[in-house]
Amino acid sequence: MTKAKSIKQREIELNEREQRIAVMEQTLCQQQQMLIQMMRKITKQQSAKRKYSPTIEQVLERFVTKKGKDSEETHRKYNALLRYINAVGLSIKDKYVQLHNEQTLLKIVANIADRTDIKGDQKVRHVRWLNELVKFAVFAYPDSYKTDVLVSQPQIRRTPKSAKRPHTPYSESQLKRMFDPNRRFFRKYPEMFWGCMIALFTGSRKNAVFTLQYKDIIQKDGIWCINFIEDCPGIKRLKTEDSQRVVPIHSTLIKMGFLDYIHRKSRVNPEDFIFKKTCLTSTGNLSAHMTRKFFWFLEDIGVRDESTGRYDFHSFRKNANITMEKCGIIRSYIDKIIGWQSRGSEGERSYSNYTIKQLSEQLELLHYDCLKNEFKEWKKIMTKK
Repeated sequence: MTKAKSIKQREIELNEREQRIAVMEQTLCQQQQMLIQMMRKITKQQSAKRKYSPTIEQVLERFVTKKGKDSEETHRKYNALLRYINAVGLSIKDKYVQLHNEQTLLKIVANIADRTDIKGDQKVRHVRWLNELVKFAVFAYPDSYKTDVLVSQPQIRRTPKSAKRPHTPYSESQLKRMFDPNRRFFRKYPEMFWGCMIALFTGSRKNAVFTLQYKDIIQKDGIWCINFIEDCPGIKRLKTEDSQRVVPIHSTLIKMGFLDYIHRKSRVNPEDFIFKKTCLTSTGNLSAHMTRKFFWFLEDIGVRDESTGRYDFHSFRKNANITMEKCGIIRSYIDKIIGWQSRGSEGERSYSNYTIKQLSEQLELLHYDCLKNEFKEWKKIMTKK
């Protein structure tokens, strides 16, 4: 190859290389443009997301849907929160951002604290509901709302125990109205009927009664008993060590068909709860409002009246204690049956050797003369169920 041809070949190779470099530069430039466009699009989307501001109604709807829209507690939360929102001059059609700021939330907390128609425990609960809503909004719209709007809320004190009204026992006339066989409530809710009967004849607390399992109905020394025991974490809760006890079943309950009721339903699983519909939610958790329908019933028939006393399920415990004393049951036996630490003399407190037969004999002294006719009618009704 001549020198001239060699130089020409080199020039051709250099031109081809320059062309390839030019193509690469062009491709790189196009990729950079595409990347810039993508970044602009992402920034625009994020900006649009940050600018999205739902209404109070939209946030509340999402909140109650997450919490279980059809539950009674969710309805109470919704109505209570809506009341406080309206009280500070907002409506559900306003933008939620108008609610989600420290000044507005402090006004709402102040309104809750100033209420005179509810007690401290309920005020604390309403503030907790408000905080749940705010935290949910931060979770649902993380780019829209700040998380530090709750830091300076004043603390609301719970109602001191000394300020709470003591539980009031039901009068004879109230008991007769409650257990009037012509009323439909206990026919519709037999679980509530048996729960009330157990409370009347054992003085047991609400949780102890309604969380009983079929396996807790036992025979001891040939006598049918209820074994009050805390053996189901998260569901069963006994208040004290003395609350864990074995109590004979009163003959009145047996005659009215309680054991038949148990035996008809206990064939499936002894671990099942006797009053499952009452004590558990649809998700299998302990219901915080197991006696709410019962309270509504008492209000409907004029028994539950806050102006004359604090009437609730615990009132049966008071009735049991007072009636046992009237019937002549020894104090230490009463404490053993109800689940109290004995307050008698040293000799009376030594009841640990009491047999089930002795407890049963003492418990059989208990009778509610004012309900004698009602119990006869309920015996006919409940033995058919």
